[in-house]
Amino acid sequence: MDGWLEDRSRTGRPDTFDVFLWTDILALVTTDPRDHGYKETHWSSALVARHLIGSRRVSAIHRTTISRFFAKADIKPHRVRQWLNRPDDPEFEVRAAKIKGLLAGASPPLSEADRKKEPGHFQAPAPDLAAVRRMRRTREERALVSFDEKTGMQAKERIAPDQPVAPGRIARQEFEYVRHGTMVLLALMVVQTGIVLARVLAHRANSDTARVLDHMLNKLWAMGYKGADIIVDQLNTHWSVDVVEVVARHCGIPMPSHDQIATGPQRREWLERSTRRRVVFHFCPKHSSWLNPIEIWFSVLVRKALRRGSFDSKQDLKKRVLEFVAYYNKHLAHPYRFKKYQLQIAA
Repeated sequence: MDGWLEDRSRTGRPDTFDVFLWTDILALVTTDPRDHGYKETHWSSALVARHLIGSRRVSAIHRTTISRFFAKADIKPHRVRQWLNRPDDPEFEVRAAKIKGLLAGASPPLSEADRKKEPGHFQAPAPDLAAVRRMRRTREERALVSFDEKTGMQAKERIAPDQPVAPGRIARQEFEYVRHGTMVLLALMVVQTGIVLARVLAHRANSDTARVLDHMLNKLWAMGYKGADIIVDQLNTHWSVDVVEVVARHCGIPMPSHDQIATGPQRREWLERSTRRRVVFHFCPKHSSWLNPIEIWFSVLVRKALRRGSFDSKQDLKKRVLEFVAYYNKHLAHPYRFKKYQLQIAA
């Protein structure tokens, strides 16, 4: 009795398109349309259909047929995800290992519960053990700080007030806004405490960065620190002659001659040359902002103060950013822990 209600096999209408056509379409959508003479940047179902008919591969095919095949094959030529193709950097391993070591050494000691955790997947390179030991030895007297800029903060004013959240309804925010200009935030975070020092400027030149760094170093000395290890990226304003002058003054050493700091690589080498100086720079490898802890705090600033904020002027934006910094330092600041790097050392 099994299967007695099943249909009998019958010929039915033969397939219009064979498997070879779908294979050709798969190969086609992995190419650039501009290589085939089209002025479009990516394939669409309509463009694929037009190409197949124009090349006499088929006499007729509708774009919805192509769309159904795209859905079945999980092909989304209309979508794109941005990513960064990091070029080969011969200094990457050494620089990344040193910064990982400094962050691991500045972190509070692991608890017994942390030590018993199964180590997960660790990303190479491993933290530099010499940097770990040095930071652990001096973490009470030398501040490990992370410094960077957040450029292009827009003073956007919504043309209508927000509607607050209510039961069964999310908050609503007017999408149209008036632009009042942009500001630049220069921020320094002490990794051991999470305290943030910040200045908001209308622009950022070499002299501005050096002046702000000078001001922040004086604040670190007022906090009781005797030295500072500064993690920065390789932006040119971070290794300018003005910055070299500030570091030389705080270290109490003579300003190097012009021949010694004539080029960018020479200035970077001078700024990170000796670990015995009062101020030492540690430059992140190129395209590795994930190693710079201040980027974590920038995301906190965006989520809690900027993304849903409305500012009626650049001065209003500056005032409220600095107010958030003060609020953060009083209520939210905490020592940053890099347990993954610590566990990587113990593994």
